[in-house]
Amino acid sequence: MHALRIIADDLTGACDVAAEMLPWPAGVVVHPAAGAAAPGVLNVRNTQSRTLPPAEAARRVGAALADLRSGWSGIVLKKIDTGLRGPIGAEIDAAMDVLGVTDAFVLPAIPEVGRTTEQGCQLIGGVPVHRTAFARDPQNPIRDASVPAAVGATSRRHAAVIGLGAVRGRDDFDGAVDAARAGGATVFVCDAETDADLERAVRRLLSRPRPLLLVGSTGLARALRRVLGTEHGGRPRGGPTAATGSGVLVVAGSAHPATRAQVESAAARQTLEALFVDGPGVAEAAGLAAGKLLESGRPVALVAPAAPIPDGSPAVLAALRAAALAALARTRPAGLALVGGETAYHVLDGLGHPTLAVESRLCPLVVRTRLLSGPYAGLPLVTKGGSAGAPDLLGAIVRQLGRGAR
Repeated sequence: MHALRIIADDLTGACDVAAEMLPWPAGVVVHPAAGAAAPGVLNVRNTQSRTLPPAEAARRVGAALADLRSGWSGIVLKKIDTGLRGPIGAEIDAAMDVLGVTDAFVLPAIPEVGRTTEQGCQLIGGVPVHRTAFARDPQNPIRDASVPAAVGATSRRHAAVIGLGAVRGRDDFDGAVDAARAGGATVFVCDAETDADLERAVRRLLSRPRPLLLVGSTGLARALRRVLGTEHGGRPRGGPTAATGSGVLVVAGSAHPATRAQVESAAARQTLEALFVDGPGVAEAAGLAAGKLLESGRPVALVAPAAPIPDGSPAVLAALRAAALAALARTRPAGLALVGGETAYHVLDGLGHPTLAVESRLCPLVVRTRLLSGPYAGLPLVTKGGSAGAPDLLGAIVRQLGRGAR
């Protein structure tokens, strides 16, 4: 059995890669913040480092891997954002330093949702990522679709591309790596257009010396799970059950247009009532209003404002957290849905960062978990990345969570 360590740069991403590893003997759990590993299960650690300065992000990654002893010979899967947000290079540097490795392999494609890597460029539905909504991200606006450039922006190492010819076996894979290394590269970005490309790359990479550092997202996690599947079969482990509450609480802090469209669609269909939280002055009132709706069995969403506010994203996140905690203090819902990695992290921070038992992947980048500890132990939780899904997705999530209240 391969020793495997998984770390992620934000909480929804941690849940995403965790769900791709199901089924796993004894289950998979996600740690929203630093903490001791749970025995027996596959532990996925969140560093919440995507929006941090490079030095602090590197420190968190190093701390998440610091317990690996000298001579450890396993695999590290380092989850990054496939929109290329965050100090990717600094985090890769930190992981390489801790592991003492001279190579890192970056495979950021998620073909299932149209995210591919072609000639080292990251595309979404065939469009370079810097020409999509990621260019307007309020905290990490993307200006270049080149994965090597994204790595090099915060890394002291050089990155090079391993093309599809080498990945698919038309060219010699190891020879391509050696040629790139001769040119000074120690970080290797592997092209991939399909899930089969990712599986081919993983099979080749697993034959390389250990420890092995793999960097990517859910596409890579799925490929790794499939390649390792014959020796890691098992069933997902559920969390504790608890008394059923009423209503479903959604907290949507993402500024991505996909999230906005999903909130508008669900509200138009009266699947939920949207309450906009545009600053700390309205947080408590919004939370109390949400609590009343939940008590009556109504689904409700606490939503970040569409227009930027003077204090920016940190103020919005603080207000959403305060409103969510006020609602949860009033009543226990039947389910909780958190949209956006920063939003999920801050709300769960207010609940003491309970460990999450991963139950299932509802659809791409949407994961159902259950809180394992604290006053809300047993509460079903769905996490969703802000950029994921069609306009009707949030309504479907609310209906799925609401079935537990019947």
